Amino acid sequence: MLSNYTGIITSFESKELLKALTENRGVATVPIAGKYRAIDFPLSYMRNAGVNNIHVLSSKNCRSLKNHLDVSKSWGLNRKNGGLTLHSDNSNTDTELLLENFDDLLENKEGMVVIAPTYMIANIDLEAAIQFHELSDNDITVIYKTIDDLNENFVGCDILEFNEKNHLNRIFANYLPKKNKNISTEIFLLKKSLLISLILSKPTRDLSLKDVIYRSRNNLNIGGFEHKEYLSCLNSLSNFFKTNMDLIETKILKELFFNENRPIFSKVKDSIPTHYLNNAVVKNSIISNECLVDGTVKNSVLSRYVTVEKGAYLENCIILQNCIIKSGTNLKNVIVDKNVVLESTELEGNPFYPLVIQKKYKF
Repeated sequence: MLSNYTGIITSFESKELLKALTENRGVATVPIAGKYRAIDFPLSYMRNAGVNNIHVLSSKNCRSLKNHLDVSKSWGLNRKNGGLTLHSDNSNTDTELLLENFDDLLENKEGMVVIAPTYMIANIDLEAAIQFHELSDNDITVIYKTIDDLNENFVGCDILEFNEKNHLNRIFANYLPKKNKNISTEIFLLKKSLLISLILSKPTRDLSLKDVIYRSRNNLNIGGFEHKEYLSCLNSLSNFFKTNMDLIETKILKELFFNENRPIFSKVKDSIPTHYLNNAVVKNSIISNECLVDGTVKNSVLSRYVTVEKGAYLENCIILQNCIIKSGTNLKNVIVDKNVVLESTELEGNPFYPLVIQKKYKF
């Protein structure tokens, strides 16, 4: 039964990955496509697969994450028994934090566990993966995606090699982009009792959960399930920029967000539609609710409550919420964090290393 699974979402990705963008937030709450956050994806694909009890593991400084998750009904998880639980303290790893919260895990009646990170952006068919796992002889199933081209967007991610029986026999880091490699999504399916025994058998808490699992490959059957749809990893500022730019493409946007059986949910915020004034020129862009546009916006992503005044020009930009782009401002390949006001400013970054304007900055 799909409801026999407990979800564990680990939000221990290094804030250094996204540099200035994660100075005041974790990777889990960086904006995707304007109104979504990175954590919305694992929350949604778990919920879509019938996982009703989800634990989120995060480091102590997670104010933005707490704020985003405070309305758990947005994901249908506001339940008296189970639902959505956030765990956070001074732990250095997700393994250590899970050990500190074993009582909560042991109290759950569910016998199976699905573990997922927050920095892998995908709409996983988790129901199909669970069915595959339960029909296989795998002790653990890891979900992966085969990358056919020389793709630099997964540098630093784990490459998985399987034998002829689809059992994992090698893991190594993807530091030199190669063709036809299996990129790990770091999503694992296994019995709860097995997870507990793996963690308790390790002499150190300094290992991440994924490393604890990988190190068991010589004693357990770890098999692979292939994810064949869109996948991106928020492991660099350029990848964050590229992920949002990818979603401007209709094919990718539909694949990720418009699957009838696997919708992506986010925190509900009631707001009015965007207002486009007479001088507005908008091409190939994602514009969230309650914006006011009277300037030019091309190939860009605007979060909620953004104002683009007459005479302002945006191209290949990501503008986070509550920003005001005043007349005479010209931006290209720029990420503008929330609550920024720009006036008569001309800035241009590089798509491989976009320029970031930090939160509350005023020009």
